Amino acid sequence: MGIDTLQDVRDVTIIAFTIAGTILFLVAIVVTLAVGIAATGAFRAARRLVDEGVKPMVSNVRETVTFVSESAVSPIIRAYGLLAGARRGLSVLSGLAQRGGGGKGRKEGRKK
Repeated sequence: MGIDTLQDVRDVTIIAFTIAGTILFLVAIVVTLAVGIAATGAFRAARRLVDEGVKPMVSNVRETVTFVSESAVSPIIRAYGLLAGARRGLSVLSGLAQRGGGGKGRKEGRKK
């Protein structure tokens, strides 16, 4: 019982390739599962790193921005608003003084 003819070689080759393909398919499934488990672990580690490292930093930055806004920017805006209001008030008062009290209406050369 040996390999005597070309048909026997063909049959043995088909059987050998079938066995090799099945083994390689099973190995590919195992490798795919291992890579999937490793990727899941890596994603969990990265998520943990973000939760522990980045989120507190973002919270600190948010608190710092709020503090700077309340203690530095808001007073400057209020002071500038007060200054702009005083300038406008002085310009209105000086405009009334030039017109003679504001009771006579508009000057004739001005547009409406």
